[in-house]
Amino acid sequence: MASHEPRTAATNWARYVAYVGGHRRWFLLLAALIPLDVGTQLVAPQVVRRFIDAAVGGRSQAELAGYAMVFVVLAVVRQVLSTGTGWVSGRVAWRTTNEVRHDLLAHVLRQGPTFFLRHPPGELVDRMDGDVTRLAKLMSELVLDIAVQLLMIIGIVVALFLLDWRYGALFTPLALVMLLLLRRLLGRAVPLIADRQRAEAGLLGYLEENLTGREDLNANGGTTHALQTAWERITHHYRLARRAARATVTWPAAVQALTAVNLCAALATGVWLSQNRGASVGTVFAGLSYAILLRMPLVSITSRFQDVENVLGSVRRIEELFGEAHIVPDGGGVLPPGRGAVSFTGVNFAYDDRPVLSDVSFTIPAGRRVALVGRSGGGKSTILRMLFRQYDPQAGTVSVGGVDVRQLDVDALRSRITLVTQDVHVIAGTLRDNLTFYDDRWSDEQLRRSVEEVGLDTWYAALPDGLDTRIGPGGAGLSAGEEQLLALARALLTDPDIVLLDEPSARLDPHAERRLRRTMERFIEGRTALVIAHRPETLTIVDDVMVVEEGRVVSLTPRPDPTDGTDEPADQRFPVGRS
Repeated sequence: MASHEPRTAATNWARYVAYVGGHRRWFLLLAALIPLDVGTQLVAPQVVRRFIDAAVGGRSQAELAGYAMVFVVLAVVRQVLSTGTGWVSGRVAWRTTNEVRHDLLAHVLRQGPTFFLRHPPGELVDRMDGDVTRLAKLMSELVLDIAVQLLMIIGIVVALFLLDWRYGALFTPLALVMLLLLRRLLGRAVPLIADRQRAEAGLLGYLEENLTGREDLNANGGTTHALQTAWERITHHYRLARRAARATVTWPAAVQALTAVNLCAALATGVWLSQNRGASVGTVFAGLSYAILLRMPLVSITSRFQDVENVLGSVRRIEELFGEAHIVPDGGGVLPPGRGAVSFTGVNFAYDDRPVLSDVSFTIPAGRRVALVGRSGGGKSTILRMLFRQYDPQAGTVSVGGVDVRQLDVDALRSRITLVTQDVHVIAGTLRDNLTFYDDRWSDEQLRRSVEEVGLDTWYAALPDGLDTRIGPGGAGLSAGEEQLLALARALLTDPDIVLLDEPSARLDPHAERRLRRTMERFIEGRTALVIAHRPETLTIVDDVMVVEEGRVVSLTPRPDPTDGTDEPADQRFPVGRS
């Protein structure tokens, strides 16, 4: 596939040429069909010319019938060729743009969390679906049509010279003027259209966010402000759309004026040739036919003008996404076998110049279970996400099993680590799909056991189709606690070496939390585990407690023994979840 590091316009287009190159045979077939299609259109006026001259000259009916039969055959052949070129171009276009969409989605999924703060889901959907679909239109329709029409213009000029050099001398400058005008105007509206599309994507993203948070908006009186902001965004989009529309009307108006001159010149030339040079009626008719035919590709290109500029704006926006650098590039290495120790050495990290971690250093031996406690915003979640390589340190080193994580392949590292957060996503699919994410290496018995071990056995027993029951949007609903339990059931399947838990019991009631805590204790037994604790009860399943305050590790000590004789409860000795 094409490189994902565009720097210039040439390398940008080289990307799509490389995609098309993967379907070279179909593209070569298309390159052969287009000239044949154009040739049938150019031959037709010559056949009509001979038919008219034969009719005027009183030729036999058999000769006239022959010309008529040739014209019919040309029409049928042209229809077949037109259908064939459309089918082949559509096949090449959709296959290549589906590959673009696949690579773009893979590229986006590799980005870090801050990327998704800059690009809301609605905007990304518009770019990966809407923009790529417009690119498919460029490849399947616009490029093909423009190529055909440009080839048609060249063919018509040649045919006019063969018909009578005076026709050629007259229409060649007109065609050149039109093409130069096209070249001059093409692209002037692209930045404006890109701005319009960017505003449209932002509007869609804003609407998606507000629809998702409608309950909070209604409950807290934010509806009026949301509607006002939406109206401001709609007005901004309208202004940009109007500017882009104004920029696209210049070329169509110019072409209409030039084609009118073109037809008048063809009629005047035909009359002059007939009266002064003895041109036949068929020749005059053929000249007029070619003049009309010359108008058609120019008007066609005109009608495609705005579509082309829309697509060019979409390509620019696609390239903007491809140009987003991976926050965590692959290192290529793999972890050594075993549970693996975890180590931070002098780690600094900031979000947009806001310091989060400052000179963080600690080591957790293999198989040790550690609770991270501290006030909200102190950097606990960032530590977990750096181990999972959603971020890399801006200074210092994060090591797993004695290896700097930046030297490791991202997928290989994550295959050995499980991260369970409080934000659980349930996809619209079956329970099986939500547990396996379409990985079929686990048996039904393993899936059922994971569900039962996290305490969802009663819920599972009530499902009408068991593992094949659809859940999530459009299916059986889950409470917030059940979603959290489902996330832990997913983690149970992977048998990881290192477990990262961002307090998965935070949304559970006390009874469910106690049952889950027993499951968590069995799950992390013998594994290297880091657990963010928001409840004092979580400390009972760990070996050590790490206190994190204002981006620094204050202490890393063994978990206090509840029988040590002190009267001070654990939630006072350690700032667990206090804000």
